[in-house]
Amino acid sequence: MPVVQLTAQMVKGLRPPASGRVEYWDMNTPGLSLRLTANGAASWSFRYRPREGGKRNERVTFGSASVLSLADARDRAARIRAEVVDGGNPQLTRRERREAAKDALTFERLAERYLNDYAKPRKASWKDDEQRLGRARAALGRKEAASVTRRDIINFLDDVKRAAPVQANRIQTILCTMFNWAVEEELLDSNPIAGLRKRAKESAATRTLTDAEIRVLWAGFDAAARESITGEDVAAALKALLLTGQRPGEVAGALQRELVNLGNKLARWEIPGERMKARRPHVLPLAPMARSIFEHAVARRSEEGDKVGVFGSRYLERDTLARHSLSQALRRIIPKLEAPGPNADAVASLQADPPTPHDFRRTVATGMAALGIPREDRLAVLGHLAADVHAVHYDRYERVREKRIALEAWERHVCAVLANEPAAMFCSCGGADAARSEDAVHARA
Repeated sequence: MPVVQLTAQMVKGLRPPASGRVEYWDMNTPGLSLRLTANGAASWSFRYRPREGGKRNERVTFGSASVLSLADARDRAARIRAEVVDGGNPQLTRRERREAAKDALTFERLAERYLNDYAKPRKASWKDDEQRLGRARAALGRKEAASVTRRDIINFLDDVKRAAPVQANRIQTILCTMFNWAVEEELLDSNPIAGLRKRAKESAATRTLTDAEIRVLWAGFDAAARESITGEDVAAALKALLLTGQRPGEVAGALQRELVNLGNKLARWEIPGERMKARRPHVLPLAPMARSIFEHAVARRSEEGDKVGVFGSRYLERDTLARHSLSQALRRIIPKLEAPGPNADAVASLQADPPTPHDFRRTVATGMAALGIPREDRLAVLGHLAADVHAVHYDRYERVREKRIALEAWERHVCAVLANEPAAMFCSCGGADAARSEDAVHARA
C-alpha cells in the first residue's frame, strides 16, 4: 500500500496491476486512497477511525476516479474528516440511513427522487431525463435500488440497443448521473455502472436539410395539418423550428407570456433561463414569417379557451407540446411524402435518411454560415455561450440587432426556396428597418 504524493497527472498515468488490486494513499490527505483493480476500475475512498467507540477503522467510498477528480476527492475527504473531528461517524450514519430506507428505496422511488430533487431544479432538459428513465423504471422499478447490479443495467441497455443504439447511450448517461447523485446524497454506496463503456458506437451527427428537402417538408407540414396526420400546432411548431433554429424543447414548450411586441416588427421571444440549457435568458427577435406563425398559433389557442402555451397538443391534457411530439410528427409525415418530378430526389433522400428535429437547428446554423452571417451572431441566435469568464459574468449584451439581421437573412433564403407568394410577401419586410427601429428603442431606454 504505497503512500505517494498524488497529482492529477499521476492519477491519469497509473496503470492497473497484473492481478488483484493496489491502493495508493495520498500523502497530502491522510486517509484518502485510490484503489486500482486488475480490470482497470479506479475508485476513491477515505479511511478514518471514529473518535467515540472507534475500535476499528471505517471506510467511505466516494466513487469512480473517472467521475471524481483528485481535487473533488480531497474536498470530500476534508468534509468527512471535519465530521469525524466533531464526533460523527459518517459511515455508520450511512448504514443506518440505508437500513431505514431499505424497504422503501426501490429503483422506481430513486428515479422519482432524482427527478424531483436534482433534475427538475437544475436541468432545462429534465423532461428528457424523465422520458429516458421511463423504460428503465418499467424494467427495474420494483427492485431495491441497492440491489441493482452492473449486470442488470448491462442486460437492460443491451436490450434497448438492439432497436435503438443511440437511445441506449442516452439512457446510460442519465442512469450514471442518477447513480452518482444517489451516492453523493448517501442513498447508495456506489454507482454500479461507473466507468461502463457506452453500449453503442456513435458518430457525430452531421445531417442538414438541402433546399429541396426544406421545400418538400414545408409542403408536407401543410398537408399533414390539412389531412389531420398531425395537428395544426405541431405543423406550426416544426415550421417555427426551421425558421428560428432553437432547440426542439424550447419551441415545443413556448409560452405566450414569453412573446413581446408580437403585433409589430419589433416582435421578440424572451425565453427564461429555466427553459434554456445554459440557464441564461435568451432573447430571440422574430422575423416576419416566424412572427406570423406565432401570431396564428396564439390566435388559435385563444379560441380554445384560457391557454398559456403557444403550441398545444390535441391528444393530451397539457398546455404545451411535448418535445417528442415533434419527432413523432416527422416519423408520421416523412413516409407519406409524395413529390414526383423535380422533388422526387428530395423525397427519396428524406425517406432514406429521415432528419430529426435537432437537425433543423443544425440546418439553420449551417444555412446562416453559408449566407455569410458572422460566427458570433450565429452563436447568439442559437443561444450558445462562450465559456470564458468575460462572456459568462460580464458581457450581458444580447446582440438583438445582430440576431434580427441574421434571422431575417435566413428567412429571405427560406422564402426564395419555397418560392410562393405568401413567403414573398413576408420577405418584403427588410431587416435594416427593424434593426434601426430596435436601435432607437434601445437608445431611448
